[in-house]
Amino acid sequence: MGLYAPLLALLALQPSTYPPARKAIVYEDKYGVPSICASNLKDAAYAIGYVEAKDRAVRMALNYKLARGRLAEVNGKSSLLQDGFLRSVGFEAKAEQKSAQMSGEVKDLVDSFVAGANRGLSEQKGKIPTWIEPFTSVDVLSFMQFVNAAFPLLDLSSKLMPGAGSNQFALAPLRTSTHHPILSMDPHLGWDGQDGGIVWQELAIYTPDINFRGVVIPGLPSGTMGHTDRVAWSMTNNNPLLYTIYNVKTNPENRNQYSYHGNWRDYKTVKQEMRYVENGQLKSNVTTAKLTDWGPMVPFSSHSVRLAVPDPETSLKQSLMMLRARNCREFRDALKMRGVSMWNFVFADIAGNIGYQYNAAVPKRDESLDWTKTVAGEDPKTEWGELWNMDALPHAENPASGMLVNCNSSPNLTPLGNEINGIWPRDVTTYGETTRREILSKLLKTSNRIDPKRAMEFATDCTVPYAKETIQQLARFALAGNAIDILTKWDGKAKVNSVGCVLYTYWMRQRRENDELSRLAGQGTAWTKEQGEEAIASLVFAIQQMTKEQGGLSTSWGNVQYMERGTVKEPVQGFGYVASWSGIAAVSPASAGTATLKNGKSHATFGSSFRMIVSLDPKGIQSWSVLPYGNSDVADSPHYVDQMNLYSLGKYKTTYFGIARAKSYSAKSYTIQY
Repeated sequence: MGLYAPLLALLALQPSTYPPARKAIVYEDKYGVPSICASNLKDAAYAIGYVEAKDRAVRMALNYKLARGRLAEVNGKSSLLQDGFLRSVGFEAKAEQKSAQMSGEVKDLVDSFVAGANRGLSEQKGKIPTWIEPFTSVDVLSFMQFVNAAFPLLDLSSKLMPGAGSNQFALAPLRTSTHHPILSMDPHLGWDGQDGGIVWQELAIYTPDINFRGVVIPGLPSGTMGHTDRVAWSMTNNNPLLYTIYNVKTNPENRNQYSYHGNWRDYKTVKQEMRYVENGQLKSNVTTAKLTDWGPMVPFSSHSVRLAVPDPETSLKQSLMMLRARNCREFRDALKMRGVSMWNFVFADIAGNIGYQYNAAVPKRDESLDWTKTVAGEDPKTEWGELWNMDALPHAENPASGMLVNCNSSPNLTPLGNEINGIWPRDVTTYGETTRREILSKLLKTSNRIDPKRAMEFATDCTVPYAKETIQQLARFALAGNAIDILTKWDGKAKVNSVGCVLYTYWMRQRRENDELSRLAGQGTAWTKEQGEEAIASLVFAIQQMTKEQGGLSTSWGNVQYMERGTVKEPVQGFGYVASWSGIAAVSPASAGTATLKNGKSHATFGSSFRMIVSLDPKGIQSWSVLPYGNSDVADSPHYVDQMNLYSLGKYKTTYFGIARAKSYSAKSYTIQY
């Protein structure tokens, strides 16, 4: 049977017939996740645009306004400075150029997607904001570039005027009870699109050559992360330096010139009409942007920025190639198109292979310079070289450990062995170890018979790093009492019913030094007498503050940390970055960030933004997933908050992958004809 298993799996996915051309059938499960069945990619794209606009119209429109430097048209003058810079970066101008030049499959993909989305908008007329205009291919191509530049732009904004994290792991057949690979994806972002407009919408796409289940970014026409009937993949932030900030030297004898690596060149100027809303009216003014051959000048400074942003058409072509990859090798070949700017990719296939690729469109640079700082534009050594070759960047295939684990950690640590060696330049990556990878890798090492259920438990683990060891140190210096009793009885997990977690969080937030004390305890280093006395003094203050705000010391974590959308509020498990200085987070890092314990409460808005576990059985892939809120942004939709209870407790829903299962388990279906 093994010889015919791939054929049987493929046949199991096929309906008796696909819908005829210019038609798609959509099967929605009870969580409103659409499975789109079409006879070709063009028809599928029309349906993708339609369902995205049906459930995420406002998010799509905001994404497009942001990418095109037109957010002031919605938010007013406060966004004009950001808009001007993004317009100068040139996403919109590049998109206009590519839109006129596109041909073939990518043009069909984008045009059909836009047409479907605009149909979705037209059906909601009167229900969506009036500022939302019909979408165009320029919107899509602008946003495609913005997505590739989102994290570099976040980093730039913090320097000119800390990035999000993620977890992922892949297990080879030798580590699983199923004897097939298991892959976990878990990108960490703000749940309401605080991170550059990136939120997720879940869907499935079934055509004769694409069988995909996963997530898309609203506004884009192709799957971003998930699995097909052959391959699964995930991504985490890998922190390559995808930009350079140049200090620009102007020619003292000709103020219209600047030194480009030692040669005088003329500044370029571009007039831009900047529109903004004021008192309900759309107004405009004309500004002049100054450009160098590196890129735009930063407003009110002598700096220019060069960004490494892939061509949007190449990005879309690569996305389709990833969706059609039949194995890990073909998937890695797709990455070599360099259509995606960054990310640690972990992937697996139904043949039993697992792989890792550090992916980055990062140029080679002179290693004698510190590229993390501003560099002199007149210096010839600051010119960029060619992109790093993909084979020269860290990668691994089928490591001896049978595991690949990356949680925004060093590439060297990902295979858990010696498959990846070397010290990488700081402009390639600055990442080292993280508490999330430290705990997750230990959990995964505990068994060679991990099944999907166990993988889900590991992926949502709430162990607070170093908490048990820290409490042991506190107990050495403290007199016996109620507070120490509560802490020592706590199991060290940030579950909704955990009591000791609240007091421990109050203690962690008392002072910056407590973060380091907990790390020392976790390393097995005993505190000195002075350190112990300072830790106990912090505990006394923590007890006083918690008693004042919570009325006592027995409050459970779920009574403090919660998630909320609309009128629905749920306690939520997880622990992450409870103070601005803290780098400590559980594998499940639900967090209120610096707002932790604001007025005694923690409104979590950040953490796992999508979770999926995939079991790559060649006889039929199975997967389980969950979103923080739901699959719709429409407040009166039943799918606005219907996954919150699952998510808050670290649970998953079954995806029912494959057309036959999608149809069998659908709550409703409809046909889109055009």
